[in-house]
Amino acid sequence: MSLFVNIDPEQIMPQLVSDFEGYLGITLAAGDQRRQFLQGFGYVFMTLLQSIEATGEANLLEYSAGAQLDKLGALVGVTRLPADYADVTMQFMLSNAQNQAVTIPQGTRVTPDGVIFFATTAALTIPSGQTTGSVTAQSTATGAQYNGYLPGQITTLVDGVPYVTSVANTTESSGGADVESDDSYRERIQKAPLAFSTAGPAGAYEYFALSADPSVADVYVTQISAGVVGIYVVKTGGVIPEEDDPVIAAIEAACSANTRRPLTDNVQVSPAVASNITIEGQYWISSNDEARADSIQAAVTQAVADYTLWQTEQIGKAVNPDELLKRMYNAGANRVVLTSPTYAALQPQQVAQVTSTSMTYQGVG
Repeated sequence: MSLFVNIDPEQIMPQLVSDFEGYLGITLAAGDQRRQFLQGFGYVFMTLLQSIEATGEANLLEYSAGAQLDKLGALVGVTRLPADYADVTMQFMLSNAQNQAVTIPQGTRVTPDGVIFFATTAALTIPSGQTTGSVTAQSTATGAQYNGYLPGQITTLVDGVPYVTSVANTTESSGGADVESDDSYRERIQKAPLAFSTAGPAGAYEYFALSADPSVADVYVTQISAGVVGIYVVKTGGVIPEEDDPVIAAIEAACSANTRRPLTDNVQVSPAVASNITIEGQYWISSNDEARADSIQAAVTQAVADYTLWQTEQIGKAVNPDELLKRMYNAGANRVVLTSPTYAALQPQQVAQVTSTSMTYQGVG
C-alpha cells in the first residue's frame, strides 16, 4: 500500500484515459493512436509517481535504508557503527633454544585455511634460551567471519621466519564485526531520543550499550536493586562474552559517564546467562526433488545455521522450534522429525546457546 501517492497502474492508467476523454468530450476507440500515446505517457507518469513514493518512504525511519538511513541517523546524532577487525593471540615456537634473541617481525601473517589471514600487530622478540613467545595478531580485513577460530585452529605460518617451526593461536579470535546492518542501525536511531535523558530510562542504557562496540548484538537492562542497574550482553554470532572481554569494559565506560546516568546509579555489566539447547533431528526430501538432493541438503544446512543465529543473538527470546521447521521446509525438506529443541520460555537475562547440532538427511520420504 502506498503512503504518499497512488501508484496502482490499474487505477492510474484508466484515469488518464478517462480524464483525456472528458476534457475533449470524446470516446477513444481501442486502437486510437491517442489512446496508445496515453498508455506510453502513463508508463512515464507511473515511473515519476513511484519515484515520489520512494522518496517519501525513504524519509520515514521504518522504510529508509542505506545512505538515506545514514542521513536520518545524523539528524539525531547517531552514526552507523563501522566494521572492525578481529584479534587473536598467537604463540610462535622455535625448533630449539637459540644463543641469540629471535625476532618475529610485525606483520608476520598466519592463516587457518589459506583464505583467512591474521598479521602480528607488533614485533615479537623471543629471548635467547627460550623457545616460545606470544603476540597479538589482527585480521587483515574487517568482518565477523574472522571470529570464532578456537585455540589451535590457526596453525599455518605464511611468512617464514628463521628458527620458527610452528605457530598456533592460544585464544579464540574475536572482535571482528561487519558494518552495522540497517535493522540494527534503525533500532538505535529509534532509541536515540531516550539517550537525551539522564534520568536513567532503560532505553537510554540500551542505546549507549548497543552503541559501545560493533560486536554487541543485544542487551537487556534491568534494575538489580535500588541504585544498581544491570546490563546483560550477548555479542554478534550469539557469543556470550567472558567477564574480561573488552566489550564488557566498553559498555561499562559508555553507560557510566556522569552525563549519561544519574549520580545514584551504579552500572554493572555482565554476560548474558546461557540456556543450553541442542539441535537434533532427521529430514527427508520429496521424490520429485531427488535430482536436487545435494542442493537441498546444502540449503537445509544453511537454514539450520541461520536459525542458530536467529535464536542466539537476542536475549530473552523464547526457544522456538517452529521457526527452525519453517526454515527447513522453505529450504526444500519434505518431512522433518525434530527431536530437539522444544519450546521453552527464557528468563529476560537468558540467551539460548546451541551446544551441538545433528540434523541427519534420510533420503526420499
